[in-house]
Amino acid sequence: MQRINGRIEAVLHRVFRRVVPLRWFRAGEDKPPAMILLLRQPHTFSAEEIQAAAERAWGLAFWSTRGSGRRILVFDEGVVLQAGPHQLSFRSWPHPYIPNPEEDVDWLVSLSQKKSWSDHKACCWIYYQTAATDLELAQCVIAKVAVELLDANCTGVFMPSEFALIPGEIASEELRSMAAYRSSESSI
Repeated sequence: MQRINGRIEAVLHRVFRRVVPLRWFRAGEDKPPAMILLLRQPHTFSAEEIQAAAERAWGLAFWSTRGSGRRILVFDEGVVLQAGPHQLSFRSWPHPYIPNPEEDVDWLVSLSQKKSWSDHKACCWIYYQTAATDLELAQCVIAKVAVELLDANCTGVFMPSEFALIPGEIASEELRSMAAYRSSESSI
């Protein structure tokens, strides 16, 4: 019964997303905007990897010093990136986004999406931690850094707020396009 309710919810969500443009969607207080990197093998992104990705994304140096507007902080739960007014947190999970993803592919449209979803064995959440009322801008900022973390281990990128999956083979192109959409507002 839960699986049927989930499918109905997915269909309703897709219909809603077609009718209501992303720019009208407001992020809820309880769920920060996020992108999930779907990984073939578990990998915890280090502070150094995230720092290098942020430096490539914005073309600026990042530090781990207190008071800097561009810094990397390490906590037990993960890594936090402060990029000017934007704060992102990175949390790795050595398991799939949902148990047995290969059994839950009916909600996906293309074969490449189904393969991306069923092939992932671990994931990394990237949350936009700054109070966000503009989901589109938050997704642009996340995409700007996420694209720099993509490699052969990444099967795809899942965006829970849109209930959308970008397959790995086009993720780089799609995320670069998303990051550039509001690049003047996502600068630091």
